[in-house]
Amino acid sequence: ARQDILLHQPFQSFAPVLDFIRSSATDPKVVAIKQTVYRTGATSELMQILIDAARAGKEVTVVVELLARFDEEANLNWAAQLEAVGAHVVYGVVGHKTHAKMALIVRREPGPEGSVLRRYAHLGTGNYNPRTARLYTDLSCFTARDEITSDLANLFNSLTGLSRAPEFENLLVAP
Repeated sequence: ARQDILLHQPFQSFAPVLDFIRSSATDPKVVAIKQTVYRTGATSELMQILIDAARAGKEVTVVVELLARFDEEANLNWAAQLEAVGAHVVYGVVGHKTHAKMALIVRREPGPEGSVLRRYAHLGTGNYNPRTARLYTDLSCFTARDEITSDLANLFNSLTGLSRAPEFENLLVAP
């Protein structure tokens, strides 16, 4: 909330990324977790965290990319497990590959006139796989800046079919 944080993997640990999702899943003030999943592997702490969050009553939305070379079966299995616990699962966008690392956390916090919803985000290159995060060079950014998290909320609404593709003010979204 105080400032953006930039990590450069593999030179810096991937652990803060998992810590961010894990702490969001267990924080009673977090009401929603929205995330893209491209390649996590057959065993994934991240996916188990999302399943546990949905079981705990969090609104969990996951955009699962099915065109993840070598991980299609794993992604289908994770999607089925997420749906079984009440998570909202979207299977990418027809004709396009969702190859982004994005997580959006919505948290209820005290505000000047009662509680307000505050958004926190993780954006990065690569995927949410700690094993490959040790092999490939990627950047991860954590931010709570409204101009970024607002665009990200609009992007998730578009990816999940809740709205048409909006105009983005600060994110460059392809295609």
